[in-house]
Amino acid sequence: MPWPLLDILLALPAFAVVLFRVSGLMLTAPLYHSMLMPTRIRVGFTVAVAALIFPLIKAHVPANASLSTALVGGAGEMMIGAIIGLALSILLTGAEVAGLLIGRQAGIALADVYDPMFGEQESVVGQIYAVCFTLLFLIIGGHRATIAALLDTYTVIPPLSFQFEEQFVVLLVETLAAAFVLGIRLAGPVLITLFLTGIALELLSRTMPQLNILTVGFTFRLLATLAAGGLALCACDGLLLDAVWACVDLVRATFGLDPNHVHLGS
Repeated sequence: MPWPLLDILLALPAFAVVLFRVSGLMLTAPLYHSMLMPTRIRVGFTVAVAALIFPLIKAHVPANASLSTALVGGAGEMMIGAIIGLALSILLTGAEVAGLLIGRQAGIALADVYDPMFGEQESVVGQIYAVCFTLLFLIIGGHRATIAALLDTYTVIPPLSFQFEEQFVVLLVETLAAAFVLGIRLAGPVLITLFLTGIALELLSRTMPQLNILTVGFTFRLLATLAAGGLALCACDGLLLDAVWACVDLVRATFGLDPNHVHLGS
């Protein structure tokens, strides 16, 4: 057997350990787990990221690790990446909650569309808010911060040494609460506008009974929703930025990572 091939076979357990942790992140993190990306490309990207990380992590894998040990410990390794990605994905649902609230109040929630990112139906307004949030996440480098957090976990959680603790459940619960708060804050301006529009339409129906308020009212509410929603999206960039980086900092604090984002091997 050629020596390079023998070296590859001996390195398989260590590479499998790295691949499991990266796979957990790719299965749950925003953008990386999107249904818009073909499965073959996602698998290839996952293997490529693991191959790039492997030279930095190889020395930290136990020398006596076998392929069976790597497979048994793969569940814990995958859970590390899954927790990081799931926390950020839960935050993304805050934008969908905002769109759902707006769609219900505006009366356009029945017009559901297929969401190619998650492979399920979503309200039209929720789709718009989710896409805007995802684009902002990509622009500010959230995808790089996600990979950086995963890479930094090797400094505090060596391979095959993960132990599930209460703090990870607290992380997901706090992120879920932050997502709902974010959704309400995003939808707040539009909901207030719709409330005032409803009062104005009610007064108009009292002063002009001959006016078909059902037909006219729906058009006014739709225009008010589009106008207020557009202005709110233009003005809420700071809110979204603070929410993303607060979530990233919370993830890093939960894993005990350096807040200065010092990466392993730097």
